[in-house]
Amino acid sequence: MRIVILLLLVAFSYAYVATSVYVVEIKGVVGPYTYSQIQRAISLAEQNNGLVLILLSTPGGLADPTLQIIREIGNSPVPVVGYVYPDYSYAWSAGTYILLSTHIAAMAPHTVIGSCQPISGGIPVNESKILNALIGYLETVSKSYGRNGTFARLCITQNINLDAETALKYRVIDVVATGVDDLLKKINGMTVLLRNQQTELVVENPVIRRVEPSLTETLQMWLSDPVMSSVLSLLAFLLLLAAFITGHPAAAVAAIILLVISMFSILPTAWLGLALIIMGAVLILAEILMGMATHGAVAGVGAVLLVVGFLSAYPANVFSGELIHIRDWWLIQLGLYINIAILLGFLVFIVYKAVIIHKQRPPSEILTTLKGAEGVAVDDIGPGSPGFVIVFGEYWRAVSDTPVKKGCRIRVVEIAGEILKIEPVQC
Repeated sequence: MRIVILLLLVAFSYAYVATSVYVVEIKGVVGPYTYSQIQRAISLAEQNNGLVLILLSTPGGLADPTLQIIREIGNSPVPVVGYVYPDYSYAWSAGTYILLSTHIAAMAPHTVIGSCQPISGGIPVNESKILNALIGYLETVSKSYGRNGTFARLCITQNINLDAETALKYRVIDVVATGVDDLLKKINGMTVLLRNQQTELVVENPVIRRVEPSLTETLQMWLSDPVMSSVLSLLAFLLLLAAFITGHPAAAVAAIILLVISMFSILPTAWLGLALIIMGAVLILAEILMGMATHGAVAGVGAVLLVVGFLSAYPANVFSGELIHIRDWWLIQLGLYINIAILLGFLVFIVYKAVIIHKQRPPSEILTTLKGAEGVAVDDIGPGSPGFVIVFGEYWRAVSDTPVKKGCRIRVVEIAGEILKIEPVQC
């Protein structure tokens, strides 16, 4: 009877022949960029009869991208293999979630998984509503692939950890392999649940292709780094302080730029390119409306953001050389040409405005001598009664042969050391 059932299962099962393996390496914190990278890998594998191999060596990551990755793998038309690798690596928290959601879960011999209790603001979450939801979800996912659902519960409620041999013994994973080649040999001929269909996986001499992070994913990964986030926040605070003390608009604009950029790490990767384009355009327009007050510095930053945004808005395959079928390709090409034309138009206009302003008055002369520069009197100033003025957003001690009222427009006649000699222009 058992033989008959086995023959029936084989007769009604399908085979998936993988001629290529698309490798995604997750070495750091799981974030929106990870989800985007896995999405691209699945798309490439679907177009080229491949499977996706996720190499995990991560302390964990954000909850929303992790749940999106689990859902993406569950609906994948191609097999996705999770592998905690290399030796002596770990896949904790979000890494364990992802591993348990793959069609085939594997570990290198001296690796560890577990510690899945969610953390919010550095504090472990103990709210039953959240914990029960995650427990039920991870148990369901694990059991759907015929694995031990009890571990899914215990790694959340008790933060237990398992090594490779123990995980294999209790059916938490499917394979222990010493390397990628060993793994591919062991999974050849295995049966996986692919879109609720028992499917035999055939892997013979596949071509291994690495799916590297795209420009947008790399940028978002860089912005999500805790050290970089701290540096950006500190710089933004210092610039805001400088803007408050000096009243210089460039310092305020730079601080706002850093604050906005620091928030890009929480955006879905697909929207990051659009956010960069919008921010770049806003900065360029702000520079123009300010009459090029920062001599093109703000507009230059905006132009850089526009370039990065435009490059980020297109599939990484366009620039990495990967062959992938895209329907209506001419629309993407047309959009690229239009965006490049707009960008070049912006840059030409910026250069034109900068040249006009520089011809009117060389910035180097203004910054080195201040002679002829205009500002505002902060105090009442007169013969024998020095006071302070604001020129280019900075405070200067000044004297005048003519009485100058507080709030009047002034012009710098000459500079002697750190004291300006001024005259009234308008009051």
